[in-house]
Amino acid sequence: MSRFAGKAPMIPSLAKVMPEAPELMETLVAEFAPVAAKLPSQEVYWLGFNGWMTDRLSGPIMDGKVSPDDIGQQAWAIYASSVWGGIELRDLRRKWDSAPADQSAIMSQAAAFLAKGKQDMADKMTQRLTALRGGAESCLNVLPALIRDNSTTGPVHGMAYNAGVQVVKTEDPPVGRRRPQRPAKPSAVRINTRDFMRVDYDLPTPLYLRQWRSNFEEAVTTDPETYEKIIVGQTGEENLRDLWKRAVLHGLKTWGGESNDKWSDAYFNEALHWSSVLNFGLEAMGLATFVAMIRKDEEAARRAVLINALYVGATPGWGVGVRRQHRWHRFEVVI
Repeated sequence: MSRFAGKAPMIPSLAKVMPEAPELMETLVAEFAPVAAKLPSQEVYWLGFNGWMTDRLSGPIMDGKVSPDDIGQQAWAIYASSVWGGIELRDLRRKWDSAPADQSAIMSQAAAFLAKGKQDMADKMTQRLTALRGGAESCLNVLPALIRDNSTTGPVHGMAYNAGVQVVKTEDPPVGRRRPQRPAKPSAVRINTRDFMRVDYDLPTPLYLRQWRSNFEEAVTTDPETYEKIIVGQTGEENLRDLWKRAVLHGLKTWGGESNDKWSDAYFNEALHWSSVLNFGLEAMGLATFVAMIRKDEEAARRAVLINALYVGATPGWGVGVRRQHRWHRFEVVI
């Protein structure tokens, strides 16, 4: 039997759009229990639970089975597990003695990039919920702004940055920055600056992602001119291929060098695995956003905004957890 109890750092404006959902979390804890039992160590519990949860909740959204009324609680579950994953990593770093209590410069840089602030998350969540409550046309209208979101919640930037980080950790220079003590993992995740919107994983790909890859290819093949217009954007807007390139390369600045030198092998391997799993939903988000904009497809737009809302606190939550110790924080999972 699994039982969950816990709190995550909130402010009133964020709690309004991401209401706590302990019953949902307890249900997910129970469902994750068989996977948790096979983890190499319970010291990577929150790392695994967070990555697993993103995939578990992304599938029903992309299959059209989730209501806007439910997305706030689901987004809270993702955010909360990200925060606790960050705290788990912080505690492990102290155990490994890889950095002083104030963290290394590289880790601080990563945390500063990821932790955009709880008010920023509240603002983004409010924008997405407003679009969802306004109906399908409102969802279509918000996508041009979302697709150029230059952060980890952006449909293009998010998938490119997160996948790029895995390349940084596993590939040799000049492609990545694999450390000498880490075994080679060729093409564990494949992404580059040339192949726009393409990511490959050395993992089984879920059906919902395969379906949206097919939807994307059909939409682009049917209407390549609209696809290119979306990429180029309006006068003064950044070309999305340039945004993609910057996002892929940004991982070199935040997770290169010695940032993972003292990680245990178990943590390193599990981080690679679950970060790749987390990218499934991010990729589906990007593909659905393009499909909706090319086809003017209202249902695709609704799903794209829903999954975008799901991920609003996913990566920033890790920054919140890693950045400092929350003395009032409490969490417990009993299996």
